[in-house]
Amino acid sequence: MTAVRAGARGVLAVGLLAGFYVLAFVLVAVTAVLVVASLWMVVTTPYRAGPWALALGAGIPAVFALVHGITTVSRAEEDPPGSVPLLRADAPGLWRLIEELAERMGTPPPTRIRLTAEANAAVSEQPLFLGFLVGERTMYLGVPLLTNLREPELRAVLCHELGHYAKGHTRFGAVTHRGAASLRSTLFRLRMTARSETGLPGYAWLFQALIGLYAWLYLRLSLSVRRRQEEEADAGAVAEVGAETTAEALREVHALGFAWAGFRDRYLLPIRELGFVPDDVFGAFTAMVEDPAVRERMAELRARPVEAGRSPLDSHPPLSRRLESIGAPAPVGGRRATGGGAPPPIARKSLSRVQRWMFEENRAPATALPREQWANLAAEAFAIELAALLSDAAHALAPDGRPGLDAVLDLLERGEGERLARRLTAAPGPRDQLAEALYALVGQALVGHGLARWAPSWTEGYRLEWLPGTDRTPVDPGNAVAAAVRAPEGVEELRRELVRLGVDTGKPIPLALRTVTAPAGRTRGRTGGRMPESVAGELRRQKTVRRFTIGALAVVGVIWMVSLAGSDPSRPYTPPPVMNSPTIRTWPPAPPPAIPTVPGLPDAPGSPGTDFPPAPIDRPPLLSLTPHPVETGHVVAPGDTLGGLACRFDTTVEHLQELNDMGTGTDIVAGETVVVPRRILIRTDCD
Repeated sequence: MTAVRAGARGVLAVGLLAGFYVLAFVLVAVTAVLVVASLWMVVTTPYRAGPWALALGAGIPAVFALVHGITTVSRAEEDPPGSVPLLRADAPGLWRLIEELAERMGTPPPTRIRLTAEANAAVSEQPLFLGFLVGERTMYLGVPLLTNLREPELRAVLCHELGHYAKGHTRFGAVTHRGAASLRSTLFRLRMTARSETGLPGYAWLFQALIGLYAWLYLRLSLSVRRRQEEEADAGAVAEVGAETTAEALREVHALGFAWAGFRDRYLLPIRELGFVPDDVFGAFTAMVEDPAVRERMAELRARPVEAGRSPLDSHPPLSRRLESIGAPAPVGGRRATGGGAPPPIARKSLSRVQRWMFEENRAPATALPREQWANLAAEAFAIELAALLSDAAHALAPDGRPGLDAVLDLLERGEGERLARRLTAAPGPRDQLAEALYALVGQALVGHGLARWAPSWTEGYRLEWLPGTDRTPVDPGNAVAAAVRAPEGVEELRRELVRLGVDTGKPIPLALRTVTAPAGRTRGRTGGRMPESVAGELRRQKTVRRFTIGALAVVGVIWMVSLAGSDPSRPYTPPPVMNSPTIRTWPPAPPPAIPTVPGLPDAPGSPGTDFPPAPIDRPPLLSLTPHPVETGHVVAPGDTLGGLACRFDTTVEHLQELNDMGTGTDIVAGETVVVPRRILIRTDCD
């Protein structure tokens, strides 16, 4: 039964992938026909070949994007960017664990292990003969998982991935995965091509719509197969380590995924933009995970997984459904079960290679700082950025343009807090944003007077710490700041508190980092790193295609102008002569030219006034000149005469009388049908 299901999956995967290539071929063929037709019109009827520039200018980039998107992933599958090999010598314990679990699950182990900078794990295979033979196997393990999972949880994750091997998912699934990769790559390139056309209504928009529709259909048809594979892999993990351990691993991987994304996007990449990185990225992440406030939030994620925004076509079923299908018990307060040691160690040099790749994406130089110093720098940078944003907003709205804390407090006293908040941010809840920014500005004023410092907070980003040795009673200004933002009456209380602490609100506030000698810069709303290589490579390809398209347009444009100059659109169309057709003569023949009269000479024979009779005119038989092999009927119209019909049908009255047995009569009546020869030539000179 398993072999039958595997064969059906292979047929489905190959069929869906073939359908995509058929659709791509049809689109390319239709565009090629349009381009060839346009070029033909350029040469043959240039004055009617107006759309040729559109056909070339829009068709060439679309076809290049489509073909390039297919060919780039139709080759052998490559390793994900940034993955580094994990040698057996660098993690012998992990290799032994994986091989032991593979043997217990009855499947060959992976031949390669590669580390990634993601909180995830995956497996792949290079199948032979469309998946009917086992190929090279690779397991991808994310360092955030390896450094934060306990050994039982790591066993469950490894068993899940090995379950894909045991069930043959990677063999036939590789074809499905390659098809999905082809669709994603093609859509990405078509989308960028369509956006770069600067308003030219090209075929890329049409291609993108059609390929996007097929991609949705492809993923929809293969969804049940892909989700069934995940459930079968979960069942394999349950059979080896039990339902409870598997459920704990699923919940922990889910929570670590959220934590890693927040650490990377909120701390790591923004501070990287300032030119600083921690000397141990994964150690800094572990320190964040071990923070009590972060542990509380991760416990909430374990108890109530947040899956909002996930795609309905995601290959993984919702976590709640996966937990229900394996019969997992409910967690107690979201806490991790006790027990279980650390996973097998990994050599530091392997982790360093992954970390180096993370920062090599951005070619700008970066300074590695000790973990604690980097965390303090991050807190200070976040606070300074908010303070600078509020200072700039107040400077723009203040009548005298005064910078600093005084300008902000004056605006709040005049009841312009809403206006200031809208100037500061367009996000929802501007009053809350204003309160946070004012807290940062007040805190930076205290830091500038040597009364406090910024300390890291993994949940809030920063917190204000009072320095020891101050002779004044330290009070957290948070309540006074909130009151000042709520109503103008609270501003006076905040001023008194600042005066008590010895802060001069009229002086400029220093907005520079103290942890290191560097400007603070902007850290929020920055993606960090240089442009992704996929985007940069696509832009380079588009430049090449653009140059080729412009060159083709220039060449065809010259040909069109030359053809247009040699054509005459006003000249009527003249059909070509018909070869070997009989010569048609009209009757009566044109009269001979008149013979001029010369004085003193007798008139020419046959001329008026002479005694010579006129010379007979040799007229050949009429029927021999214009044969009428077939007769037809003609309905007499009012006004028709027999002579007129004879003239129209290129015959004689006598012949019509003979055809219709009229004797010598010439009377015809409107409405009756007379037999006439089949018309060969319509006379226009009949009287």
